[in-house]
Amino acid sequence: MIRKISAVFFGLFVFSVYVFAQKPPTNFNSYDAMPVSARSIAMGGAGAALINSMDNVFLNPAGLAYGTSESIQVEALVSATRKSEIDRTVLDSVEPINLGFNSFVVLQQQGAISWRTLASNVKYSSGTNYWSRYNEDIKAVTISASQKDDKKNYAAGISLSYLYGNIAEASVTDGIPFAETSSGNGFTIDVGFTAPLNRNMTFGINFENIIGFMWWTHYNSEQLPFGIRTGLGYTTGGFTMLADLDKKFYRFGNADDTIYRVGLEQYLTRVLALRIGAQGPSFSNEDKMKYTYGFELNISSFTLSVANENYKINNENVSKYILSLKTFI
Repeated sequence: MIRKISAVFFGLFVFSVYVFAQKPPTNFNSYDAMPVSARSIAMGGAGAALINSMDNVFLNPAGLAYGTSESIQVEALVSATRKSEIDRTVLDSVEPINLGFNSFVVLQQQGAISWRTLASNVKYSSGTNYWSRYNEDIKAVTISASQKDDKKNYAAGISLSYLYGNIAEASVTDGIPFAETSSGNGFTIDVGFTAPLNRNMTFGINFENIIGFMWWTHYNSEQLPFGIRTGLGYTTGGFTMLADLDKKFYRFGNADDTIYRVGLEQYLTRVLALRIGAQGPSFSNEDKMKYTYGFELNISSFTLSVANENYKINNENVSKYILSLKTFI
């Protein structure tokens, strides 16, 4: 009898949580993050077929299997400046990640550990009888590993991420104040594959958030959007060309869920490399395109990569500079 009564009360508790808990106020792209180096950003974010790169942590962990250096590589990324005629509060509310220190990666041969920002933005809104402010801050700690088949030369990789974050809401409506803070914890699993098609061309595919959940206090749990990123890479000498198709299965929002990405890289010397790229839902619609370019300087054991993004928000031009610094230990 006691067990039956306990089961009934437990069922009522679960039902009440399901009914009265609210959907978390996160944005549709709150978990998208950004590449962990300025190299990939300058190349339009393409790189599903990239191998032996810091960006494999984010783009396709299978590419880590092709690393041969026994040195430990460390890279940090910072969003440095942003220029636009748009008001700062509008920019902050539209972009999922604000300026500042965004990621840190440590890589050695076939594995890596990283810390990165998934979202860090503030939204403001006001009217004749209301005012509101919303802030979200979500981070991820990721362990990535890969394994290569020495005979067939293809590789598989996996990334396991622990997510943590905070949400804060404050508002005043008709003179009535409201404030709420919530903390969250979650995890995601990404699985990727890479295979050489011939001497110069590589194919890669990464399945993002195969399993991905975030649990918030005061809100319902949240399932992260599943994504598929697939692409080709062509390399000859000091020249590299990357092309990706990035498909996200968002559960809400009016975003374009398919993004095409292309990037070119040319090493002029061992010291200097130049990069350009583009990304967007349609290359024929310039208002939705993001154009990128950048360069790399290799000095001793340090590598400085700089990227610039040019795009539009509310039909106004925005220019953003990102830089990353890598060193070998």
